[in-house]
Amino acid sequence: MLQIISKSVEETKSIARKIAKSFNVGDLIILDGNMGAGKTHFVQGVLQAYEYSKKVISPTFNIANFYETKTVTVLHIDLYRIEDIEEFDDLGIIEYFDSSIVFMEWGKKIADNFDEYLLISIEIDEENENQRKINFTAKGDKYEKKLIIE
Repeated sequence: MLQIISKSVEETKSIARKIAKSFNVGDLIILDGNMGAGKTHFVQGVLQAYEYSKKVISPTFNIANFYETKTVTVLHIDLYRIEDIEEFDDLGIIEYFDSSIVFMEWGKKIADNFDEYLLISIEIDEENENQRKINFTAKGDKYEKKLIIE
């Protein structure tokens, strides 16, 4: 596990831009954290790294947003309103996993159904509401190397 402290939204986005360079099509990144922790800000930072300039919003109501960049497709999923793996499967979006970099908010509830993924947990610091503890945990060898951030 790797932990990085972010002192602001911009710093969270900067951390995301740096690690984005290690992501590849077919990668699954599960984002965990309370509402307002910064999960969508993290995805915004990743998309900045891929020179995506349009608005990036939380897919809470859409459940999934696709972002086409010059080099990759990013699939941003929000499972807040999805109860279980059966309901997730019914969405039919798993067919896009092999052709996208996938960011799944609230995905811990179905994480056991995937062999490998990178879990990014974002916690609001209780003493400083602007500060975040960002924890990176790899499940599977494929994701261990992604924990090296320069």
